[in-house]
Amino acid sequence: MALITTFLDRQLAADAKYGGRMDLDECPPLPPTLDRHLRSCARHSAVWPRVNQEIRARCAQRPALLRLLAYAYAAMPGYRPSWQPPLPRRRVPSDPATDPLLEQWQNEEHLAREAAGEAGLDFAWREVDRQDGQGLVVNGDGHPLWETAVYPEDGFAIARYGPGRVLRELAARREMLASLDLSAKADQTILHLLAEPYAEQ
Repeated sequence: MALITTFLDRQLAADAKYGGRMDLDECPPLPPTLDRHLRSCARHSAVWPRVNQEIRARCAQRPALLRLLAYAYAAMPGYRPSWQPPLPRRRVPSDPATDPLLEQWQNEEHLAREAAGEAGLDFAWREVDRQDGQGLVVNGDGHPLWETAVYPEDGFAIARYGPGRVLRELAARREMLASLDLSAKADQTILHLLAEPYAEQ
């Protein structure tokens, strides 16, 4: 479990570093579905790294939840197949505290699946100009999302919105939610953290 913890710390720190500043309104037009997916992700992107860091700290002694938290990175170098958590897709009982969150995640999943149909599952950033470090965000087929080169902090941020990663995150969050005991104060705190990115909608 120490290996997963080390890996998680490194990846969560990278997520926090590459917050991105790109204004999607200034980007060349994308297919409408892909554009909606990216805008949906960008709306909450500034909050999730901190939320994930807090969940990571509170779940340090809960290996099953750490595996779920790390699952978003399953396609990245360094993630070991042996870390993949079981995802039985347990049903979360209907509850006023969880229903809005599940509805939000269902909408995000729908957008991500449509975007995957247009641009593949996982995005990447590739440097093309060593002089100033700019590069292209490429889709799952290896084609640039935009012909415009962007700086690394923007490129890495957009690459994190690849539909594959978003779908992995959503699957893991559902399993995390299904495993919580909402009568326990510690698990209520995790529920509040999962809901926090949507609090100002």
